[in-house]
Amino acid sequence: MNKPENRVHDSAGSRPARLRILDKEVQIACKPGEEDDLMQAAAYIDQSMRDLRRRNNTSSIEKIAIVAAINTANALLKSRSQEGGDETVTQRLDAINTQLDVVLGDPITE
Repeated sequence: MNKPENRVHDSAGSRPARLRILDKEVQIACKPGEEDDLMQAAAYIDQSMRDLRRRNNTSSIEKIAIVAAINTANALLKSRSQEGGDETVTQRLDAINTQLDVVLGDPITE
């Protein structure tokens, strides 16, 4: 009989990745090989949220996150319609949006 392998990842092969968004650390699952995409997505969201916060200091982080998510979804939908729905771009953005859903659904730790 084969011995079970010791795995560092969860059953989906994901590993924890630490990101900083608006000076808050978040930890989310990331599949091997998708680290660069996740870091780029986090940097994009961080910049978007910083721009929103700079324009409106009275908004809560939750409201800023929602507006950033809506702006990102809007850009995705525009890109899909302009590019004819390129599958590779669509799949990458869907994966990024899934990661954003995880981040926005989890409490942010300092």
